[in-house]
Amino acid sequence: MTPHPPWLRFQAYVVGLAKTGSTSMATIFGRYRTGHEWQLHELTVAGLARRRGDLSDEAFLRTTGRRLDPPALELDSTTSHRLYVDLLLRKYPHAVFFHTIRDVRSWATSVLDMVLLRKMARRLVGMPFTDANREIVASWTEGTYVLEREDDANERVALPPLMRAWAAHMREMAALLPPERSLVVRTREIPDRLPEIARLAGVPASTLRADLAHVNRSPLKLDRFALFDGDALREAYDTHCAELMAELFPAEHAAWVSLRKGAAPPPLDWASYHAAVEELATRMVALHGERVAR
Repeated sequence: MTPHPPWLRFQAYVVGLAKTGSTSMATIFGRYRTGHEWQLHELTVAGLARRRGDLSDEAFLRTTGRRLDPPALELDSTTSHRLYVDLLLRKYPHAVFFHTIRDVRSWATSVLDMVLLRKMARRLVGMPFTDANREIVASWTEGTYVLEREDDANERVALPPLMRAWAAHMREMAALLPPERSLVVRTREIPDRLPEIARLAGVPASTLRADLAHVNRSPLKLDRFALFDGDALREAYDTHCAELMAELFPAEHAAWVSLRKGAAPPPLDWASYHAAVEELATRMVALHGERVAR
């Protein structure tokens, strides 16, 4: 195998979706040259342009400057890498890849939790949305999600597109990533799979920070699948996600099927949840300022 650049001890990329453990992967490699979401927006916009055919590979690398070439990090945990993983595979035959994955129900919930919190924080600090913000959210939700709205109907229509995006990503990574150069890691299993993670990177397992394997946990969650259960959501799940979920997340799949068969979901109240998120956003902005809104 072609050796990695001499200034790096290893070269690895995290290629999971947002909210699947990219922070945890970065922190467990904290003793190495590691970055998390470095220039995420710039890379995402350029990656989407390449996918549309607006940028060639060469133009994409020129647009991203020296961020990707030459490589500067040993563990590069940036969730835009999924958009151009084929290019990274070809360009760096020595590199390895960690595909962090999460079941679609908790993933979609976490993504919408994150977006709602940041929307509120931006409103509180008077920070407008950028064109990049809008393009990124539209790419997740097929343009259905309106950043200026905070109502439950806005979230309801976003769920089927998010489910399709999850399924498309899972199938694409399965087709692209060679088993000898990659490892699929469920988010919840990161602490238990440190030896395998270290082995793929070629470092001693003792150098990984097991104590930091679960960081960035959200204090507020709302199960949108239970709240917005209906024909449109079930059709999207059955068509795009059911097979993948049964294979990769059998327990979570069985739980959702059981809930659909008549088990009563816990009482959910969008207004109370919205108020709780707004209170959290207010506290976080008071403590950390505009950084919360980015």
